[in-house]
Amino acid sequence: MSQIDAQLVARRLREVVADEPKAFAYDIGVSLSALYNYLNGRVPSTEVLYRIAQYTGRPMEWFLAGMDAGAMQMVAQNGSNVTPLRAAVGY
Repeated sequence: MSQIDAQLVARRLREVVADEPKAFAYDIGVSLSALYNYLNGRVPSTEVLYRIAQYTGRPMEWFLAGMDAGAMQMVAQNGSNVTPLRAAVGY
């Protein structure tokens, strides 16, 4: 099983948080200090990552492995029995 790239997650979070970290933290239900931890490389829990994905409209895979909707669709079309999330994290 491969490791999650914490810097990729942080970079993707910076893209969606933009200039509103306080509002973003409030809206996803975490403290501002927790959000800054995520922005600096700490990987959020699955629950928090799910809330972030729901709030931003981006799939969790986008944060974890850079997979976009098109890449996930390709996995599905190729008949793989591996879910996109598992494919994204190499599990």
